[in-house]
Amino acid sequence: DVVKLLLEKGADVRVGSTEGWTPLHSASNNGHVDVVKLLLEKGADVTVADNDGWTPIYSASNNGHIDVVKLLLEKEADVTIADNDGWTPLHSASYKGHIDVVKLL
Repeated sequence: DVVKLLLEKGADVRVGSTEGWTPLHSASNNGHVDVVKLLLEKGADVTVADNDGWTPIYSASNNGHIDVVKLLLEKEADVTIADNDGWTPLHSASYKGHIDVVKLL
């Protein structure tokens, strides 16, 4: 409800923190499927990386949020973008043991 209100008041879904963390990064990282859907409807960028090179799909994969990963893939999120250490979402999901995400990616 808070996100919806902020968007109704004109909040920009593309604005990030000083670390490059956007609302989509945060929602993806925390597995908030409904918020991710809303942000995507409002034009959130699925390819933007934060200062560490993490994209929203990297964050979701890292935490095993398969429903968020599915949504981001539907919006053509690029799973080949690597973070600053050279890891892709597949590397991270595999390392963390998120087998369902690994199979999807």
